[in-house]
Amino acid sequence: MIRIGDARSGHPIRWIVWGENLKRILGILALFALVTPAFAQTSLSSLFQKPGAIGDSLSQGFFGVTVEQKTQDWAYPVLVSKQAGSNLSYNVLKGPYVNLEDVLKGDCGPICIASAIIGGNGSTVALPTHAGITGADYTDALYKSGQCQDIRATKQVKEWYWATWYWYTYRWITVADCQEPDKFFRFGLRDAGTQIQIMEKVRPTFAFAAVGANHVLCTALGTSLACLDEPRFKRDVAESFRRLKAMGSLKGGVIFSVPDVTTIAYLERWNDPSGRANYSGLKPFYRGTVSSPDQVLDAGEIATVQKFLAMENTELRNQATGANFAFTDAKALFDDIKANGRVLKSSSGYSPGNGQAMWPLPGRPGLFGLDGVHPNRYGHSIMANELILAINKQYGVAIPKVDEYSAWYYDSLNRSPVDLKNFLTNSIFGQVITWIVDTFM
Repeated sequence: MIRIGDARSGHPIRWIVWGENLKRILGILALFALVTPAFAQTSLSSLFQKPGAIGDSLSQGFFGVTVEQKTQDWAYPVLVSKQAGSNLSYNVLKGPYVNLEDVLKGDCGPICIASAIIGGNGSTVALPTHAGITGADYTDALYKSGQCQDIRATKQVKEWYWATWYWYTYRWITVADCQEPDKFFRFGLRDAGTQIQIMEKVRPTFAFAAVGANHVLCTALGTSLACLDEPRFKRDVAESFRRLKAMGSLKGGVIFSVPDVTTIAYLERWNDPSGRANYSGLKPFYRGTVSSPDQVLDAGEIATVQKFLAMENTELRNQATGANFAFTDAKALFDDIKANGRVLKSSSGYSPGNGQAMWPLPGRPGLFGLDGVHPNRYGHSIMANELILAINKQYGVAIPKVDEYSAWYYDSLNRSPVDLKNFLTNSIFGQVITWIVDTFM
């Protein structure tokens, strides 16, 4: 202890003041240590006070060529929000189209199939906080509503009027040209507006804002480069983020990069028997053969797709940085799963095998549904956990992870796999389907 007037100290008053300051600092640090857990919890509660989502088929829960309540409930934005102690509201769909798994397992007969193809709503909300819709990209998020294919579209029509008391004539005027969108938009958005307009009404505190996949996935699904449009993508992703930031309500958000669409299970390698380069490359798995260059992505086209993908993912990362959003590198994630699998293990240590980047097969857990494009219940749990890691890191919160083993355990396709490739190749009905596809599509 230094005493007042101790000559050896040189500056006795200064030492006393420093000692008092040290006590205050230690007191503040002790108080901070006590309140830190509560502060972190408040921060998470504030961040997810009102989550909102724009998106595409991945966020809506498209599975087995349809959308229905059970698939919407396991979609990644819903899972992450639940893990954060919050929730999302959405219009519940009953189709359109069918759950392919249920049909192949005999759980959906003719009446079920007919009803599902027609589609409809199981329940509705006036203003959904989850507005992700199958087939959407950033352009659609801005301009496609549940009532109009493009809210900007106009057309010229004749307007008849009396120019004078004796002269009835017409003039051309511009009016809205509201073409009806597809059923996913009609049932999913109804009369609430476009996805961005809905977010501007909701004013969320946290946004799931990944709508980039369909800007490039279209090349794999259509085996064509015609849909690639770099200027449109850059313009509309920037405008989408500008309007999201302009709301003033956001405290955070998350997006992810687009996986390599040339490596998805939907595509498989095809080598032309005659050695023609433009007939060789990647074809949809359900085609038995290739009869036109339009039915395959050749080496040059694959390179073009991957170049576009690199551009797009760089732009998505830049937009995330500019908006202070968390960012998940989904391309790196699925590249790693494709190469090494995903560890899948129960709390007791049991493992049914590592998860694979394809649909499930007997003894081989898989992340995707039977279309080879969209995740199943287990796949969505993985996607949710990767987003949770990014969100926790970006905002210093502690959202607990989804139990991936439980998601696999309750995933009917993983527990009772359907070998679709074998069905198309070896069953009579499957061979008929393959023949129809090869002949007429």
